[in-house]
Parts: sequence; structure tokens; C-alpha cells
Amino acid sequence: MASAPSIPDVRAPSTSHRPRRPVRLSAYQRYAIQRVLLLPAQILLVLLILYLALYVPSSVALGEDQGLLGFWTGFYQLVVNDFTGNWGISVQYGGVTIAQLYAWAIPQSIELAVISLGLAAAIAYPVSLLAGWGRRAPIDATVRAASLFGTYFPVILVGGAVTGALFYWFLHTYHDIPIGILPNSFWWLDQGYTLPPSWVIFGQAYTSPTGFPLVDGALHGAWSFEEIVLIKTLIQAGIIAIVYVSIFLRHSFTIVRDARDELYVTAARSRGIRDRTILWRHTARRVRPTLLLVFALTLPAYLGTQFVVEAVFQDYGLGTLVFLTLTGQIPPRQTLAPILESWQVMMFLLALAVLVWLLAVDLLARRLDPRPVSRA
Repeated sequence: MASAPSIPDVRAPSTSHRPRRPVRLSAYQRYAIQRVLLLPAQILLVLLILYLALYVPSSVALGEDQGLLGFWTGFYQLVVNDFTGNWGISVQYGGVTIAQLYAWAIPQSIELAVISLGLAAAIAYPVSLLAGWGRRAPIDATVRAASLFGTYFPVILVGGAVTGALFYWFLHTYHDIPIGILPNSFWWLDQGYTLPPSWVIFGQAYTSPTGFPLVDGALHGAWSFEEIVLIKTLIQAGIIAIVYVSIFLRHSFTIVRDARDELYVTAARSRGIRDRTILWRHTARRVRPTLLLVFALTLPAYLGTQFVVEAVFQDYGLGTLVFLTLTGQIPPRQTLAPILESWQVMMFLLALAVLVWLLAVDLLARRLDPRPVSRA
């Protein structure tokens, strides 16, 4: 009798499932997450301080007893207004919202900041390396004198002196004056325009579509516009760089002097590595995070410097808006509460810019730090 055919086992072979190893974050990643999560709490704390400093004294002066519920209701409304852009309407500027004014002004100020900081770093970085590496008294004295000059010489005097010195040359060469970032009406007439082009908006103060004058000029192929805007921007950037070159030099010069006598430099020299290689390949890596951290720590001073320069040159950037807000010229209405709202908006934007920039610079400097602890 034939046996029945055996049925093959079609079950899937059993496999041993290994437990997945948990994803382990590096020390840098943990630090970055902690700093990002801390940012909202910092912003709310700043807004609470602003609310206590501006609105509570005004309520007491006007005899308004808000109570605890009214206090937190007002603070909640303050937070909502700030983050939704409900900042009021400026009657003095044709009914344009204050949010729109800041939206137009921010790109112009960012463009000036990028050029001025790039110019300052391009000068201070190689000078500090070369001066700090040598042991020559005349060079040390020159660097220290330059750092003191930029720190203690008032930037408003530098701006006024530069404007006066360049006024007639600029007028003769470009048929314009070195005031503002964009060219004035006479320059457009000299270029053959009855009216400025449509992408120059709001009384020839801003450009579209990006708001960055140099970018918009290139997009529209206006190369003569690019030339005069670039020269005006470089004049203002050079004045700002005078201040920041001195600040960068003071700190990076000290770092290079200290690094020159460290053990790794001595060991590298004993292996026959040239000083030039040690300086530009190894010591330079110590200076880059320092420049970032110095700028982060002195950001309020930088903002003050740029704002003064913008106000002196009558730009339509953040500096001019801050000046008009401080003098009460761009509140929605001439009453106490709207003036306080304009001050609160200005302080909120400045605090937000400082906190976000501190976060970005802190994370970037920690990543660029050549020491292994920052990359663990």
C-alpha cells in the first residue's frame, strides 16, 4: 500500500527578531535640541518683561485697575498681536500697516548687515592672524590703537565726516548725493526716466519683488542702478566695519597670541611643519568660532551701530523706523496706548532678532569649534 505524499511545510522560517537599538543622539545634537526648545520660553519671558515695563505703569498712571485676570488677558492679547502681525496702521504713512513698513525695511537692513559684516570679517580675520602670530612691538601697538579707535570714536561723527567728504565727489560723478540706499529722483531723470520704474515702490524707498535692492536691480537688469546702490551700500558698510573691525581684532588677536604658545603648535614645529601651515590651517580654526561668538555677544551694540548709520544716511531700513518710533512719529494715532504699542512692536522685533541670532551663532560656533568635545 502506497503511503500518502507528504505535505511540504510552507510556514515561513522562524527568525530571531533582534530588538532595535535606540537612536542615540550626539552631545551636539542634544545641545541643539535643548537650545531650540528653550527659545519659545525666552521669547515669552521677553514679552512678559515688555508688558510689565510698558503697559502696567501706563495703567497705574491712568488709574486703570486691571486685576489679575485683566493682567493675564492683556498679556495674552499682546502675545497674539505680536505673532500675528496685528501691529496697527500708520496714519502718517498713508494708512500703510506698521507690519508692512517693517516687512519692506527688513530686507534692506539685512543686505547692509551682510555686506558690512563680511567686510569687517574679511579685514579683521587675516590681520588678527598675522599680527597675533608675530612678536613685533610696532605691529602690536598698531593693532591695539586700531581697536581702540573703532571702539571709542563715535560712529555718528564718522558717518557725518564721510558724508561731507564724499558729497561733492558723489554729486559730480553720479549726479546724486550719498544719502540713502536708493538713488533719488534727479538720478532717475538723468538716466532718462520721467518716473522711476514700477519695481521701485513707496516713494522710491523700497524695491520689489524681494526687497533686497541689489537683488532686485539684478533681476530687472538695471546695472547702472546696481552700481550706484552698491557704492552707497559700501560707504555705509565701511563705516559700520570700522567699529566691528576693532571689536573683532581685539578678541581674535588675543586668541592667536594664546594659541601661538600651545603644545600642539610646539609639537607641530618639532615635526617640521612650517609656521605658515600651522597658522592658516590650524590656528585659523580657533579664530573662526571666536568671531562668531564675539558678534553674538555684541549683537545689540552692532544693531545700535547700524541703526545710527541708517538714520544718519536717511535710509528706509530698520534704523530709520526705530528712530521714528523712538521719536513718536510712526504710532498709529497720537494717543498713549498706540505709542506704547509701537514701542512694544519695536522691542519685540529687536529681542526676537537677538535671540534667534544668538541661537544660530551658538550652534554654528559649537560646530566649528575644532575641539572634540563640541562634536561628541
